[in-house]
Amino acid sequence: MSIIKNYLKQNKVTHTFSDCQWPIGDPQEKDFHFCEAETLTGKPYCKEHCDVAYIDERELKKEKEAQKNRRIAA
Repeated sequence: MSIIKNYLKQNKVTHTFSDCQWPIGDPQEKDFHFCEAETLTGKPYCKEHCDVAYIDERELKKEKEAQKNRRIAA
């Protein structure tokens, strides 16, 4: 048996990567787990965690422009 399969079996790891991969808790603790909600197509996370993990570039551009305008006005 491979080292990974042995680890998964010994630690009763049941997470599949078709579920949300957002980690919850401390990996060194027994209650550590992954979100396991349904993922968005092509993403490793569910909708809620994609909202946290990914930055909307248009919003980022707007924020940078607003900061620049605040510096000019000051």
